[in-house]
Amino acid sequence: MNDAELYRNSNILQKRDALQCLEEYGKKIKWKKGGVTVIDIGCGDGSVTTSVLKNFVPNNCNRLIGCDISENMVQFANEHHASEHTSFMVLDIEGDLPKELRRNFDHAFSFYALHWIKHQEQAFTNIYDLLAKEGDCFLMFPGHMPIFDVYRTLALSTRWSFWLKDIDRFISPYHDCQDPEKEVKRMMTSIGFTAVDVKCLEKSFIYTSLETVKKAVLAINPFKIPKDLQEDFLGDYVNILRDMQMIDHVNNNIDGEVNVKFNYNVIIAYGKK
Repeated sequence: MNDAELYRNSNILQKRDALQCLEEYGKKIKWKKGGVTVIDIGCGDGSVTTSVLKNFVPNNCNRLIGCDISENMVQFANEHHASEHTSFMVLDIEGDLPKELRRNFDHAFSFYALHWIKHQEQAFTNIYDLLAKEGDCFLMFPGHMPIFDVYRTLALSTRWSFWLKDIDRFISPYHDCQDPEKEVKRMMTSIGFTAVDVKCLEKSFIYTSLETVKKAVLAINPFKIPKDLQEDFLGDYVNILRDMQMIDHVNNNIDGEVNVKFNYNVIIAYGKK
């Protein structure tokens, strides 16, 4: 999950969803007049920050910072996407927040990152503390997603159980939640956010080849599978997708073109300080 080049070339679902959600719900953002400061939490390789989010940020933005827990991702982002007003830094949003960042941003964003966080309330509290007075946040993260069911199935197998230890650590906290909108809204309100609006959206995405699926899986795989076992791991992953009837052959040739359809939920959360 630290291969920035692979992630940049394989995060087509993440980019599409970030763009769609900003286009549809970005009007909720109350952009500050004057010099604007923005932080993107869990920026990865920086491509969503600069190719998607930056297009929605007003021209009066004095500073756009992307942050990520991965040093490799941050280094790659700074090498490929940094500019006069855009930079990237290492930050664990679940950890102790540096004093110099507190109350320092008018707007906070996060796309497909917060589901990795074990201590959700701590992460959301840190986001609240990042915001200046009357600042707001726009957050997007997976709820129920079939990839997590695949992980659980693999973790039960004798072959992969050793490598997929502590499996629940890598499952979205909202994957099994019956009412994620209510849960996230309750948490944000208790922290102090106002004007809280949470929506759980049903989405789908079609990969048109198994190779594309494998690269996408490998790009976000949180498990330390040895390189000599990765191809076998991905093969078993694809077999589970077949068992879940997520793979459709475009023609009658079983070795020909396929469509792999993912149906999943995305949670959009907006809140103001």
